[in-house]
Amino acid sequence: MRRITIALHPFPIGVPTRILFVMGTHQSVPDTFTLTGDNVGRTVQLLHLAQHYARLDQVMVGPRLQDALTELEDALSDQIAALDAAEQDELADAAESDEAQSWSPRYRAA
Repeated sequence: MRRITIALHPFPIGVPTRILFVMGTHQSVPDTFTLTGDNVGRTVQLLHLAQHYARLDQVMVGPRLQDALTELEDALSDQIAALDAAEQDELADAAESDEAQSWSPRYRAA
């Protein structure tokens, strides 16, 4: 299984640490994330990460950016749900295909 590590730095180097102190630990996120699984799984993990950042950033910006970030968070939720539904449909199709093959005389095990 391939692993991908992504390093994110939300603040430029040299930003005073007092800003981080004001933010509080409940809003802090790690700088490094490790993605695992297949390509679709990693894509979903990245969408969740983007959604998390959009949610955190809503409290640190003005009202127009809050609205845009809220819309982004909602759109990401929709995309995550669409990927999940598509994955479930793919699994159901595969199960149906396996079931159909098991009943067909051509595919019966000898």
